[in-house]
Amino acid sequence: MSGARVGVVGCGHLGKIHARLLASRDDCDLVGVVDPVLGVAATVAEAHDCEPYESPEDLIGRVDVAVVAAPTGLHAEVAKPLLEAGIDLLVEKPLAASVEDARAIVVTARRYGRIVAVGHVERFNPAWDLACQQSGKPVFIEAARLAPFTYRSLDVGVVLDLMIHDIDLVLSLQPGRLERIEANGIVATGGYEDVVKARLTFGSGLVADLMASRINPVLSRRLSMWTTDAMVSVDFNAKTIGVVKASEEVAAGRFVADSVPLTDRAVAKDAFFEQILPYQTLPVPDSNAIVAEHDDFLHCWASKTEPRVSAAAGSAALEVATHVLDALKCTKLGAPPSVIEIRKSA
Repeated sequence: MSGARVGVVGCGHLGKIHARLLASRDDCDLVGVVDPVLGVAATVAEAHDCEPYESPEDLIGRVDVAVVAAPTGLHAEVAKPLLEAGIDLLVEKPLAASVEDARAIVVTARRYGRIVAVGHVERFNPAWDLACQQSGKPVFIEAARLAPFTYRSLDVGVVLDLMIHDIDLVLSLQPGRLERIEANGIVATGGYEDVVKARLTFGSGLVADLMASRINPVLSRRLSMWTTDAMVSVDFNAKTIGVVKASEEVAAGRFVADSVPLTDRAVAKDAFFEQILPYQTLPVPDSNAIVAEHDDFLHCWASKTEPRVSAAAGSAALEVATHVLDALKCTKLGAPPSVIEIRKSA
Protein backbone atom coordinates (compact mmCIF):
# COMPACT_ATOMS: atom_id res chain seq x y z
CA MET A 1 0.00 0.00 0.00
CA SER A 2 1.34 3.43 -0.99
CA GLY A 3 -0.04 6.72 0.24
CA ALA A 4 -0.93 8.05 3.65
CA ARG A 5 -1.24 5.94 6.77
CA VAL A 6 -4.49 7.14 8.37
CA GLY A 7 -6.09 6.97 11.81
CA VAL A 8 -9.56 8.00 12.96
CA VAL A 9 -10.10 9.40 16.46
CA GLY A 10 -13.66 8.88 17.67
CA CYS A 11 -15.95 5.99 16.73
CA GLY A 12 -19.28 7.77 16.98
CA HIS A 13 -21.64 8.43 14.07
CA LEU A 14 -19.24 10.52 11.97
CA GLY A 15 -16.14 8.60 12.99
CA LYS A 16 -17.66 5.38 11.69
CA ILE A 17 -18.47 7.05 8.37
CA HIS A 18 -14.93 8.39 8.03
CA ALA A 19 -13.46 4.97 8.87
CA ARG A 20 -15.66 3.17 6.35
CA LEU A 21 -14.90 5.57 3.51
CA LEU A 22 -11.17 5.73 4.22
CA ALA A 23 -10.91 1.94 4.45
CA SER A 24 -12.39 1.66 0.95
CA ARG A 25 -9.79 3.91 -0.68
CA ASP A 26 -6.79 2.70 -2.69
CA ASP A 27 -4.62 5.76 -1.98
CA CYS A 28 -4.37 5.41 1.80
CA ASP A 29 -4.18 2.76 4.49
CA LEU A 30 -6.54 2.90 7.49
CA VAL A 31 -4.13 1.85 10.24
CA GLY A 32 -6.32 2.23 13.30
CA VAL A 33 -9.32 3.75 15.04
CA VAL A 34 -9.45 5.29 18.50
CA ASP A 35 -12.19 5.39 21.10
CA PRO A 36 -11.97 5.62 24.91
CA VAL A 37 -14.33 2.65 25.02
CA LEU A 38 -11.97 0.05 23.59
CA GLY A 39 -14.80 -2.34 22.79
CA VAL A 40 -16.36 0.26 20.51
CA ALA A 41 -13.03 0.82 18.76
CA ALA A 42 -12.56 -2.94 18.43
CA THR A 43 -15.92 -3.37 16.68
CA VAL A 44 -15.11 -0.66 14.11
CA ALA A 45 -11.55 -1.95 13.68
CA GLU A 46 -12.76 -5.49 13.03
CA ALA A 47 -15.16 -4.21 10.37
CA HIS A 48 -12.32 -2.48 8.50
CA ASP A 49 -9.36 -4.77 9.20
CA CYS A 50 -7.35 -2.27 11.25
CA GLU A 51 -6.18 -1.86 14.84
CA PRO A 52 -8.24 -0.53 17.77
CA TYR A 53 -6.67 1.99 20.16
CA GLU A 54 -7.82 3.59 23.38
CA SER A 55 -5.87 6.88 23.23
CA PRO A 56 -5.13 9.30 20.36
CA GLU A 57 -1.44 9.23 21.33
CA ASP A 58 -1.39 5.55 20.36
CA LEU A 59 -1.45 6.74 16.75
CA ILE A 60 1.87 8.60 17.09
CA GLY A 61 4.54 6.89 15.04
CA ARG A 62 1.94 4.75 13.29
CA VAL A 63 0.11 7.25 11.06
CA ASP A 64 0.85 10.20 8.79
CA VAL A 65 -2.60 11.80 9.03
CA ALA A 66 -5.65 11.48 11.24
CA VAL A 67 -9.32 12.41 11.28
CA VAL A 68 -10.47 13.90 14.59
CA ALA A 69 -14.15 13.03 15.07
CA ALA A 70 -14.16 13.16 18.87
CA PRO A 71 -16.67 15.31 20.81
CA THR A 72 -16.16 19.01 20.07
CA GLY A 73 -14.95 19.83 23.57
CA LEU A 74 -12.02 17.42 23.12
CA HIS A 75 -10.81 18.66 19.73
CA ALA A 76 -8.00 20.87 21.00
CA GLU A 77 -6.90 18.30 23.59
CA VAL A 78 -6.70 15.63 20.90
CA ALA A 79 -5.32 17.77 18.06
CA LYS A 80 -2.38 19.55 19.67
CA PRO A 81 -0.30 16.48 20.67
CA LEU A 82 -0.88 14.90 17.26
CA LEU A 83 0.22 18.07 15.47
CA GLU A 84 3.30 18.31 17.68
CA ALA A 85 4.11 14.72 16.70
CA GLY A 86 4.07 15.63 13.00
CA ILE A 87 0.61 14.32 12.07
CA ASP A 88 -1.60 16.28 9.67
CA LEU A 89 -5.26 16.48 10.67
CA LEU A 90 -8.79 16.66 9.33
CA VAL A 91 -10.81 17.94 12.29
CA GLU A 92 -14.58 17.64 12.21
CA LYS A 93 -16.53 20.87 12.50
CA PRO A 94 -16.66 22.92 14.57
CA LEU A 95 -12.88 23.18 14.84
CA ALA A 96 -13.18 23.52 18.63
CA ALA A 97 -15.65 24.41 21.35
CA SER A 98 -14.15 27.86 21.96
CA VAL A 99 -12.38 30.49 19.91
CA GLU A 100 -9.38 30.21 22.24
CA ASP A 101 -9.07 26.46 21.58
CA ALA A 102 -9.49 26.99 17.84
CA ARG A 103 -6.73 29.59 17.80
CA ALA A 104 -4.52 27.23 19.79
CA ILE A 105 -4.96 24.60 17.06
CA VAL A 106 -4.15 27.18 14.37
CA VAL A 107 -1.01 28.33 16.21
CA THR A 108 0.17 24.77 16.91
CA ALA A 109 -0.27 23.78 13.26
CA ARG A 110 1.75 26.78 12.10
CA ARG A 111 4.47 26.23 14.69
CA TYR A 112 5.00 22.62 13.63
CA GLY A 113 4.35 23.14 9.92
CA ARG A 114 1.34 20.84 9.84
CA ILE A 115 -1.82 20.82 7.71
CA VAL A 116 -5.20 21.13 9.41
CA ALA A 117 -8.38 20.80 7.37
CA VAL A 118 -11.80 21.37 8.93
CA GLY A 119 -14.83 19.21 8.19
CA HIS A 120 -17.20 21.85 6.84
CA VAL A 121 -18.48 19.27 4.41
CA GLU A 122 -21.03 21.50 2.63
CA ARG A 123 -18.12 23.24 0.91
CA PHE A 124 -17.71 19.97 -0.98
CA ASN A 125 -21.37 19.56 -1.88
CA PRO A 126 -21.50 19.64 -5.71
CA ALA A 127 -24.63 21.79 -5.59
CA TRP A 128 -22.73 24.48 -3.66
CA ASP A 129 -19.80 24.25 -6.08
CA LEU A 130 -22.21 24.92 -8.95
CA ALA A 131 -23.96 27.74 -7.09
CA CYS A 132 -20.64 29.54 -6.59
CA GLN A 133 -20.01 29.43 -10.34
CA GLN A 134 -23.05 31.63 -11.03
CA SER A 135 -22.35 35.25 -11.88
CA GLY A 136 -22.92 38.36 -9.82
CA LYS A 137 -21.98 39.77 -6.44
CA PRO A 138 -23.92 38.21 -3.53
CA VAL A 139 -26.40 40.67 -2.02
CA PHE A 140 -28.73 38.61 0.16
CA ILE A 141 -28.66 35.04 1.47
CA GLU A 142 -31.41 33.10 3.21
CA ALA A 143 -30.58 29.64 4.59
CA ALA A 144 -32.65 27.16 6.58
CA ARG A 145 -30.96 24.07 8.02
CA LEU A 146 -33.59 21.99 9.79
CA ALA A 147 -33.24 18.53 11.31
CA PRO A 148 -35.05 16.13 13.62
CA PHE A 149 -33.62 15.59 17.10
CA THR A 150 -30.94 12.87 17.01
CA TYR A 151 -29.56 12.80 20.57
CA ARG A 152 -26.12 13.46 19.05
CA SER A 153 -23.88 16.52 19.57
CA LEU A 154 -25.46 17.23 22.95
CA ASP A 155 -22.31 19.04 24.11
CA VAL A 156 -23.20 22.01 21.87
CA GLY A 157 -26.32 23.86 20.76
CA VAL A 158 -27.77 24.22 17.29
CA VAL A 159 -25.52 27.17 16.37
CA LEU A 160 -22.32 25.12 16.64
CA ASP A 161 -24.02 21.92 15.50
CA LEU A 162 -25.89 23.09 12.37
CA MET A 163 -25.84 26.85 11.76
CA ILE A 164 -22.05 26.94 11.59
CA HIS A 165 -22.25 25.11 8.24
CA ASP A 166 -24.06 28.07 6.69
CA ILE A 167 -21.87 30.58 8.52
CA ASP A 168 -18.87 28.94 6.86
CA LEU A 169 -20.54 29.04 3.43
CA VAL A 170 -21.29 32.75 3.83
CA LEU A 171 -17.72 33.50 4.94
CA SER A 172 -16.35 31.57 1.96
CA LEU A 173 -17.91 34.29 -0.25
CA GLN A 174 -15.55 36.89 1.29
CA PRO A 175 -18.34 39.22 2.51
CA GLY A 176 -16.10 41.58 4.45
CA ARG A 177 -16.19 42.51 8.10
CA LEU A 178 -19.15 41.39 10.20
CA GLU A 179 -20.84 44.60 11.32
CA ARG A 180 -24.11 43.59 12.99
CA ILE A 181 -25.85 40.52 14.43
CA GLU A 182 -29.43 39.98 15.52
CA ALA A 183 -30.31 36.55 16.91
CA ASN A 184 -33.29 34.94 18.61
CA GLY A 185 -33.76 31.36 19.68
CA ILE A 186 -35.79 28.70 21.43
CA VAL A 187 -34.73 26.17 24.06
CA ALA A 188 -36.72 22.93 24.20
CA THR A 189 -34.46 19.99 25.08
CA GLY A 190 -32.25 21.33 27.85
CA GLY A 191 -29.77 24.12 28.47
CA TYR A 192 -28.58 24.69 24.92
CA GLU A 193 -30.43 26.47 22.12
CA ASP A 194 -32.42 24.22 19.78
CA VAL A 195 -33.76 26.74 17.24
CA VAL A 196 -32.05 29.97 16.19
CA LYS A 197 -32.73 32.62 13.60
CA ALA A 198 -29.93 35.11 13.02
CA ARG A 199 -29.35 38.05 10.70
CA LEU A 200 -25.73 38.84 9.85
CA THR A 201 -24.84 42.12 8.14
CA PHE A 202 -21.40 42.48 6.54
CA GLY A 203 -19.27 45.39 5.40
CA SER A 204 -19.76 44.51 1.73
CA GLY A 205 -23.51 45.06 2.16
CA LEU A 206 -24.29 41.35 2.14
CA VAL A 207 -27.12 40.40 4.51
CA ALA A 208 -27.47 36.75 5.55
CA ASP A 209 -30.59 35.42 7.26
CA LEU A 210 -29.76 32.04 8.76
CA MET A 211 -32.15 29.66 10.51
CA ALA A 212 -31.20 26.40 12.17
CA SER A 213 -33.31 23.90 14.08
CA ARG A 214 -32.51 20.49 15.49
CA ILE A 215 -36.10 19.83 16.60
CA ASN A 216 -37.80 20.00 13.20
CA PRO A 217 -39.96 17.00 12.21
CA VAL A 218 -38.62 17.02 8.64
CA LEU A 219 -35.01 17.20 7.47
CA SER A 220 -34.34 20.16 5.17
CA ARG A 221 -31.17 21.96 4.10
CA ARG A 222 -31.80 24.82 1.68
CA LEU A 223 -30.14 28.10 0.76
CA SER A 224 -31.19 30.93 -1.55
CA MET A 225 -28.65 33.49 -2.72
CA TRP A 226 -29.57 36.67 -4.55
CA THR A 227 -26.70 38.19 -6.49
CA THR A 228 -26.57 41.28 -8.67
CA ASP A 229 -27.26 38.98 -11.65
CA ALA A 230 -29.38 36.09 -10.43
CA MET A 231 -31.21 34.21 -7.70
CA VAL A 232 -29.67 30.82 -6.96
CA SER A 233 -31.55 28.23 -4.89
CA VAL A 234 -29.69 25.24 -3.48
CA ASP A 235 -31.12 22.08 -1.94
CA PHE A 236 -28.18 20.44 -0.17
CA ASN A 237 -30.08 17.22 0.55
CA ALA A 238 -31.41 16.66 -2.96
CA LYS A 239 -28.23 18.17 -4.48
CA THR A 240 -30.25 20.34 -6.84
CA ILE A 241 -29.84 23.93 -7.96
CA GLY A 242 -32.24 26.37 -9.60
CA VAL A 243 -31.25 29.69 -11.18
CA VAL A 244 -33.40 32.72 -11.99
CA LYS A 245 -31.70 35.30 -14.21
CA ALA A 246 -32.69 38.66 -15.63
CA SER A 247 -33.78 38.81 -19.24
CA GLU A 248 -32.25 41.43 -21.51
CA GLU A 249 -35.36 43.58 -21.02
CA VAL A 250 -35.07 43.47 -17.22
CA ALA A 251 -31.29 44.04 -17.25
CA ALA A 252 -31.71 47.06 -19.52
CA GLY A 253 -34.59 48.47 -17.46
CA ARG A 254 -37.05 48.17 -20.32
CA PHE A 255 -39.51 45.84 -18.57
CA VAL A 256 -42.14 47.59 -16.43
CA ALA A 257 -44.79 45.23 -15.10
CA ASP A 258 -47.66 47.72 -14.85
CA SER A 259 -47.22 48.63 -18.51
CA VAL A 260 -48.41 45.16 -19.57
CA PRO A 261 -52.05 45.52 -20.73
CA LEU A 262 -54.64 43.93 -18.44
CA THR A 263 -55.83 41.70 -21.28
CA ASP A 264 -52.33 40.25 -21.72
CA ARG A 265 -51.47 39.63 -18.08
CA ALA A 266 -52.86 36.10 -17.74
CA VAL A 267 -50.67 34.89 -20.61
CA ALA A 268 -47.73 37.02 -19.43
CA LYS A 269 -48.00 35.52 -15.94
CA ASP A 270 -47.66 31.99 -17.29
CA ALA A 271 -44.60 32.99 -19.33
CA PHE A 272 -42.96 35.15 -16.64
CA PHE A 273 -40.26 32.63 -15.67
CA GLU A 274 -39.54 31.87 -19.32
CA GLN A 275 -39.37 35.35 -20.81
CA ILE A 276 -38.92 37.94 -18.05
CA LEU A 277 -36.92 36.17 -15.35
CA PRO A 278 -35.91 32.90 -17.04
CA TYR A 279 -35.66 29.99 -14.61
CA GLN A 280 -33.71 26.80 -15.14
CA THR A 281 -32.59 23.84 -13.10
CA LEU A 282 -28.97 22.88 -13.61
CA PRO A 283 -27.61 19.32 -13.63
CA VAL A 284 -25.49 18.63 -10.56
CA PRO A 285 -22.70 16.04 -10.67
CA ASP A 286 -23.32 13.05 -8.43
CA SER A 287 -20.63 12.80 -5.75
CA ASN A 288 -20.12 12.05 -2.06
CA ALA A 289 -19.14 15.24 -0.24
CA ILE A 290 -17.18 13.41 2.49
CA VAL A 291 -15.25 11.47 -0.15
CA ALA A 292 -14.46 14.79 -1.86
CA GLU A 293 -13.36 16.15 1.52
CA HIS A 294 -11.01 13.16 1.91
CA ASP A 295 -9.74 13.72 -1.64
CA ASP A 296 -8.83 17.30 -0.81
CA PHE A 297 -7.22 16.43 2.53
CA LEU A 298 -5.09 13.58 1.19
CA HIS A 299 -4.05 15.65 -1.83
CA CYS A 300 -2.96 18.45 0.51
CA TRP A 301 -0.97 15.96 2.60
CA ALA A 302 0.83 14.67 -0.50
CA SER A 303 1.42 18.10 -2.07
CA LYS A 304 1.89 20.12 1.14
CA THR A 305 -0.72 22.64 0.01
CA GLU A 306 -3.52 24.48 1.83
CA PRO A 307 -6.83 22.61 2.18
CA ARG A 308 -10.07 24.06 0.87
CA VAL A 309 -11.27 24.65 4.45
CA SER A 310 -8.21 25.55 6.48
CA ALA A 311 -7.86 25.78 10.25
CA ALA A 312 -7.98 29.57 9.88
CA ALA A 313 -11.30 29.30 8.01
CA GLY A 314 -12.67 26.94 10.65
CA SER A 315 -11.58 29.34 13.38
CA ALA A 316 -13.23 32.27 11.58
CA ALA A 317 -16.54 30.40 11.30
CA LEU A 318 -16.37 29.52 15.01
CA GLU A 319 -15.68 33.15 15.90
CA VAL A 320 -18.80 34.33 14.03
CA ALA A 321 -20.84 31.52 15.59
CA THR A 322 -19.64 32.65 19.02
CA HIS A 323 -20.76 36.21 18.23
CA VAL A 324 -24.19 34.82 17.32
CA LEU A 325 -24.35 33.06 20.70
CA ASP A 326 -23.30 36.26 22.46
CA ALA A 327 -26.12 38.18 20.76
CA LEU A 328 -28.69 35.42 21.19
CA LYS A 329 -31.94 36.02 23.09
CA CYS A 330 -33.73 32.76 23.90
CA THR A 331 -37.24 31.78 24.92
CA LYS A 332 -38.14 28.51 26.69
CA LEU A 333 -40.60 26.50 24.60
CA GLY A 334 -43.87 26.01 26.47
CA ALA A 335 -43.06 28.58 29.16
CA PRO A 336 -44.48 32.10 29.60
CA PRO A 337 -42.79 34.55 27.20
CA SER A 338 -39.46 35.69 28.62
CA VAL A 339 -35.82 35.84 27.68
CA ILE A 340 -33.73 33.15 29.37
CA GLU A 341 -30.04 32.47 29.76
CA ILE A 342 -28.69 29.53 27.79
CA ARG A 343 -25.77 27.30 28.57
CA LYS A 344 -22.63 28.23 26.70
CA SER A 345 -21.10 25.43 24.66
CA ALA A 346 -18.37 23.69 26.60
